[in-house]
Amino acid sequence: MTQVVTISASTAAAAFETLRIAPRVPTSIAAKDARRIADRQLRHDQELSETASIIQSTEVALDLMAKGNKQPQAGLQQALKSYEDF
Repeated sequence: MTQVVTISASTAAAAFETLRIAPRVPTSIAAKDARRIADRQLRHDQELSETASIIQSTEVALDLMAKGNKQPQAGLQQALKSYEDF
């Protein structure tokens, strides 16, 4: 008995793309791309550290609210005075 295997044209094209030889990139362009990727990664890491500090302070605030402690709130007079000063 013979088994006939068929695949779709898109699957065949995807498999063929993996066999294609990548074009050569000049060293200067590769260096610029590497530098750009490193800068993005550095900015992303800094944003994550800033976000982590915000999350921690939010967690603390929610924890305090859950235990019955209320966040300090300004009264009407204090709020009006703050708006006038601003």
